[in-house]
Amino acid sequence: MFLLDFTYISYIITIIIFFVFAKNNRNTGSLIVIVYTCYSLINDIVIEKKLLNSIGIDSTFLMSIFTIVEFTFLFYYLSHILANKKIKAFLFVSTFIFFIVAFVNIYKNFVQNSLSLDTIPIAVSSIILIIGSIAYFFEQIQTPEVSFIYSKPSFWVVVGIMIYFSGTFFLFLQYENLSDTDKKTFWIINMFCLILKNIFFSISFILKPENQQISNVDDYYLNKLE
Repeated sequence: MFLLDFTYISYIITIIIFFVFAKNNRNTGSLIVIVYTCYSLINDIVIEKKLLNSIGIDSTFLMSIFTIVEFTFLFYYLSHILANKKIKAFLFVSTFIFFIVAFVNIYKNFVQNSLSLDTIPIAVSSIILIIGSIAYFFEQIQTPEVSFIYSKPSFWVVVGIMIYFSGTFFLFLQYENLSDTDKKTFWIINMFCLILKNIFFSISFILKPENQQISNVDDYYLNKLE
């Protein structure tokens, strides 16, 4: 499928851009994003090619593990860029709920041999990450700045997170109830959202790091006076 190949290409381009603009990406946020991107690419290839099926590791199990790892990476990224302590506390409490739901799902699927896509953990992780993303935008609106919000790498990463999880939320939630034809259509939408996410991540790697930007209005005018 052309779109699947293009999805892999978007991953590879994102990784290449990270290294081409390596000087801009020597920070914790960028490292989190690139490690997550590399893991996502490897996971997608292993699942698509069924590379571990020969040793008894089912694709459904890999997807369940991926949901947990994906949430951990993106949650850590959001907690890294958010400043509001109350929002951070809410997110930390929410993570416990997510991990409980995720591990209960693994127990149900693999101990009780009831294999199905982990739609509930995906839905819970999506809600938490979307809330965290909205909180980030709300913080940025309230902060007086000289530079435009879209000049920040974190803005584009959060946009990528928002678009992907908003675009696939209801589709993942209803996946098990879809017909085989509808599931194929759904997966096309999922790949399209993945491509968009990788594009936005790529943009974030090109931009100057936020710690090298004048972000506060007072700092800006102070520098002007000097």
